Amino acid sequence: MIEPRQRLWAGSGNLLPGAYGPFTWFITDFDQRRHFSVTYAPKVPVENREETEDICIAELKKHLDNLGDGVCGFRFSEPDGPITTSTDLKDDATFYVNDQALSSLGLSPVKTIYLGSLTELDRLAPPLVDKVSYHDTHGAKTTAAFNYWFMTNGMSRIWYEPNDWCRLPRDHPHIIPFDSVVLNDVTGRIVGFTSRFVSGGTLHENNATTRPFRLCWFRQLLSVVDDLNYKYGIMHQDIAARNLLINEDDNLQIFDFNYAIQIAEYYTPEQDDVKGVIFTVYEIITLDEHFRDVPHKDQDAEA
Repeated sequence: MIEPRQRLWAGSGNLLPGAYGPFTWFITDFDQRRHFSVTYAPKVPVENREETEDICIAELKKHLDNLGDGVCGFRFSEPDGPITTSTDLKDDATFYVNDQALSSLGLSPVKTIYLGSLTELDRLAPPLVDKVSYHDTHGAKTTAAFNYWFMTNGMSRIWYEPNDWCRLPRDHPHIIPFDSVVLNDVTGRIVGFTSRFVSGGTLHENNATTRPFRLCWFRQLLSVVDDLNYKYGIMHQDIAARNLLINEDDNLQIFDFNYAIQIAEYYTPEQDDVKGVIFTVYEIITLDEHFRDVPHKDQDAEA
């Protein structure tokens, strides 16, 4: 479920000079997976144009669930006043559609399913992961995590993630298995992918206050990082408690490869997995996460 505070995000804006604007913000609704252009044309002068972002988000919240499917923007002159909606494509803030061909993955035959076959069960990690279920060709029901993206920002990550993840072995005891590529029902092009769903929550959700971190899990974390780096040539680059699960067999498993890179081509010491392991174990045990509140280049694992 998406928390109210996570539902809306203003990725960019078009703020005309002057105290009267108008000021347009391009706002994403993660619940409906829609983009809106919200324009504020104030009748009184505005001192700080950046503050109009909060004004536009607050106004959108009031009308969000009553806007028709074709509405892509609206305009207002004062908070709590009337609004004018727009269905004109010039107000459409959808800048990019994820629509890559399956062949562009360059894979040997890979399992595929169609978007229309998925049933949404829950929203796991807004804005890009849903818990879903579907029935395979034999009628068996599968529960999976559906990964997708629908914004220009970060689009490359959702493209590189399946490229790396689907090449990892499905039977590795400490890697959440890649499941399938999800295709558009009409075009047959890629809209996302699924991985196996593991219940129980992450080590961030179930921290040391509810579940003591065991030495065997630390050893398993070291083992899977060694395999990723030295056997498969992949640097995860985002090792953290939020990306680690304990499965039904009481084994630690890693997931979320949207920052992963091929070491031979893109290695950067600032995001080395050894640093990630050090910080992660420290954070799990102490619940102190302040060392990673700074950019990667400023994070000191020896502090």
